[in-house]
Amino acid sequence: MIIDLSKPRESYFDDPTPTDVVRKVWTPEEGEVNFSIPRDLPKLDENKQIQIGTKEADLENLLSEEHQIDSLSLVDKIDALSKVQLLILPKEYRITADDAREAVVYSQDSLVKLDSVAVIRKILGPNEKRGRLSVTRKKAEQWHPEKVIKAAFDLLHENQQDNIDRTISSYAWFGKDRHRRIVSLYRAVQGAELRAFQNFVAFKKLIPVWRKEVRRGKKAQSGYKIPLNADQINNRKRKIRRYENYLKRMRKEGQPASRYLNRLDVDFTDLIEPIPRRGEGRAETFAFRSGRLMRVPSRSKKEQDFYKIKYTSVPLVIPNGLSAYSMVWDLRATCPCNDSLYRSDRRKTSQSKGEDEDFFDAHGIAGMHTLFRIAEDGYKRGTSNRTIPFQPFVLPTASMMQYVEKLRNQTLIVEKNPETGKWHKHALNHTEIENLMWKRVTAYGYEENFTTDKKVLMQNGYDPHTDLITFKI
Repeated sequence: MIIDLSKPRESYFDDPTPTDVVRKVWTPEEGEVNFSIPRDLPKLDENKQIQIGTKEADLENLLSEEHQIDSLSLVDKIDALSKVQLLILPKEYRITADDAREAVVYSQDSLVKLDSVAVIRKILGPNEKRGRLSVTRKKAEQWHPEKVIKAAFDLLHENQQDNIDRTISSYAWFGKDRHRRIVSLYRAVQGAELRAFQNFVAFKKLIPVWRKEVRRGKKAQSGYKIPLNADQINNRKRKIRRYENYLKRMRKEGQPASRYLNRLDVDFTDLIEPIPRRGEGRAETFAFRSGRLMRVPSRSKKEQDFYKIKYTSVPLVIPNGLSAYSMVWDLRATCPCNDSLYRSDRRKTSQSKGEDEDFFDAHGIAGMHTLFRIAEDGYKRGTSNRTIPFQPFVLPTASMMQYVEKLRNQTLIVEKNPETGKWHKHALNHTEIENLMWKRVTAYGYEENFTTDKKVLMQNGYDPHTDLITFKI
């Protein structure tokens, strides 16, 4: 995502408008106010400022509506799009609000099902019986997300001709409670972005607090009344050094990180944090330590500052414990935001048949990334003997993030109103972005696009602070 530091915090997560997109390459001439598709697109085409997302790659064919689509080659065109070009897509890639509701909320055909017989047989062999794996079998087969999601996504790639023109909205699986869990690729990206954003908030807001805690030797959360022990003081000092070193680093935008963070418009409610027990500093836990409450910031800040999210079946286990192989598939995140409210519990085969559904929204995914990091840090420091070995949310590779940014900021769909004959332009909505992300998965397979293992990304030189978020001054 691109954060425009000249704007207030409430605008940081706004979607680009069609005007925002077109202004990247179009400068109005004297007397011109609005962008005209019949008048201005040919000028941009002549100046090689646009790419046409049709098989013919010809603007005249697109405007005359005498074109064909080729979604496999489109993926390559998006990857090859330069920073000074727009991609113009035909109406075939348009998914209206009504169509999106059908695809995202009601249709089972738009789901990539991780517990399908095809996925199970790809991993366990062609003779595996039909039916979902039991808890015992998941433990025995070490049924972790990286293996299962990779198999499902690679099946799309191996059968790309059958899948490339399919509308896909999410991947999904069943927990032992018979609830279907649903994860959108785009929400997974937004959750990772929100987690990276909170890291920048921490860089800016927490260093002064930690310095004061070290100076006074007491916890800020207690009103500087409860003393810190030696280990806690050393941990604060270590974090101060690490954060200050990061602030000195040059970012790809051309300036040290501190230059951008100084202009960041944030406060403490932009942090992702565990909710403590009443009157205590420790995090609230329940359900034999498998339950957590987290506070996650609202992206828009327009209705409220943050959301309280309840997690259950968090796979916090002793390392090498087998229970995580089943618990991870039972994870639930209950968020009160509208995205979760209107995308959960929607699919039914009939009025009396079907299963409840849990849709993982961006807030729930961001909070889980934070829980993962808290558990990891606690285990490394020796303050906990448990960790979270894996979670079921994909993280984008650097190349997938570049692809997503081009869809957000450099892509328009143009279509003619059949009744008026007027042309209209649309920036991609979330469902359209999601669908085109799945086309890249179908074209290239899993490893080029995603992983659930941060170590894989780090080995490839991936830095979530620069690959997920870019600053604009």
